[in-house]
Amino acid sequence: MALRSNAARLVAPAIYLVALGATIAAWGMPVARDQLFAWLALGMAAFSVGAWRSWGGMVLEWLPLFGLLVVYDFLRGAVAVAPGQAHVAPQLDFDKLLGGGQVPSAWLQDHLYTPGRPHLYDFAVWGVYLTHFFAVWVVAAVLWRVDRERFRRYAVLTITLTLAAFLTYWLYPAQPPWVADAGIVRVVPAVWDHIGIHSMQSVYEDDRLVNTVAAMPSLHAAYPFMLLLFFWPRARIALALYTLAMGFTLVYGGEHFVADIVAGWAMAGAAFALTRFARTPRWLFPARARRSWPPLPLRAAPAPATRTTSPPGPAPSAPPR
Repeated sequence: MALRSNAARLVAPAIYLVALGATIAAWGMPVARDQLFAWLALGMAAFSVGAWRSWGGMVLEWLPLFGLLVVYDFLRGAVAVAPGQAHVAPQLDFDKLLGGGQVPSAWLQDHLYTPGRPHLYDFAVWGVYLTHFFAVWVVAAVLWRVDRERFRRYAVLTITLTLAAFLTYWLYPAQPPWVADAGIVRVVPAVWDHIGIHSMQSVYEDDRLVNTVAAMPSLHAAYPFMLLLFFWPRARIALALYTLAMGFTLVYGGEHFVADIVAGWAMAGAAFALTRFARTPRWLFPARARRSWPPLPLRAAPAPATRTTSPPGPAPSAPPR
C-alpha cells in the first residue's frame, strides 16, 4: 500500500505537467483567470495526491478567492468610461517632472525601441510582463500546499489590494501612455505578435470586461511590491529586482506612467500595513478551514549563559593562625 501511494505521488505530478505542456502547445497559455485557476487547482490536487482528503478543503478555501476576483473582472468592465473622459494631466505632469520635461515612456522608446525588430531586452520585457498573470496565483497555490495560515493571510492581502485598486479605477479613471499619446507603442503586444504564441480563451471574459482606462494605480506594479513586503526579508533581493524590472517593463512598454507605478507601490504598502495584524475575516473562509492566526515570528532571545561550577570537593581548611 505504501509503495502504491509513493508511486501515485510521482505519477500524478508527471501526468499533470505533461497535460499542461500539451494543452499549452495545442491551445496556448492559460493567462485568462478561469483557465489559470483551473490549472492551479489541478496542480494542487496532483501535487497533494497523497493527501486527497484535503481536496475538499482546497475547494472551500479557493472558491471565495476566485469568486471575488470574477466579480472584480465584471465590475472593472462595468465602470469603464470613454478614454477622452479619463484623467491624464496629473500623470503627465508628474512624469514630466521626473523626466526633466519629457515623458519617460516616450523617451525610452525613442532610445531603445525599433519597430518590427524586437531586441533581446524586448523579449525580456515580454517575459517579465507575462509573470503578472501567474506569479501572484502560483505563489498562493504554493502557500496553500505548504503553509495554510500564511496562505490565508496572503489571500486577505491580495483581495484587499485588488478591491482597493478597483475602487480607484471607479473613482479616478486614468489613461495609460499608449492611449494618451498615439506615438507610444505597446511593446508587449508587439512582441507577442512577433513570437506568435496564443493564449487560451476564457469562458466568461470578453471585450466587454476590458477597461482601457484602469491605469491608476498599476496592479502590475503593485503585485510585485506586495510580494516583496509579504516575503520580506527572506527573498528581499530577488523580489526587489523583480519589482524594479516590472516597473521598467511597464514604463518602457507604454503600459503605465511612472505615476501609476508609484501609486501602485503606495497602495500595496497601505494594504500590507492594513492587513498585517488582521485576523481571518469570517465571511472569507469557511469555519472548517479557519483557525486563529499564529503570533508574528519574533527573533528568539539568546539563551542565558550557564555558569559552570567546579565539582564539590573538600571544604578548604582554615588558614593557619
